[in-house]
Amino acid sequence: MTDFIEKWSPRKADKPKVGARNVFETFRLRVAEQKDYLEAYERDPAAFNKWRSTWFQRVPGGFGVSIGRDAISAGQGLSYVVVETVGQVAEFLEDLAQHAEQDFGFQKALEENRARRAAVLNAAKARSKAAKSGAMKSPAKTPRAKASPRKAKADE
Repeated sequence: MTDFIEKWSPRKADKPKVGARNVFETFRLRVAEQKDYLEAYERDPAAFNKWRSTWFQRVPGGFGVSIGRDAISAGQGLSYVVVETVGQVAEFLEDLAQHAEQDFGFQKALEENRARRAAVLNAAKARSKAAKSGAMKSPAKTPRAKASPRKAKADE
């Protein structure tokens, strides 16, 4: 037991928190994910069915590529390009990953986008909690008032 402690104690570290990844690492991982989708498309275009997850789409004359699902600007309004080949999509994604590492303005845009998305998510969670707590306090249906009995017609 002491050998174990002596061996591994110098490597002791705090466990990373969920969601603690920085915005740049997250973006690089998303670009890598897009490259994986692109490779899957290249292997079998007819069987590819992940279009809803991709930043690239088939358009007349080639492929349209968005910069992220939110189509944020990579600078000077550049948020969407149209290229002719799958190879150009891969090249664009590679250049985009490098741009994210080097352009401080784009990094700031990524951080602002993340903050905006987090605010929207937190607001939605707050509304959901409020709706749930409101539903628990009041009954789902309001009972209807009973109609008063009708008077019988008088005999003439």
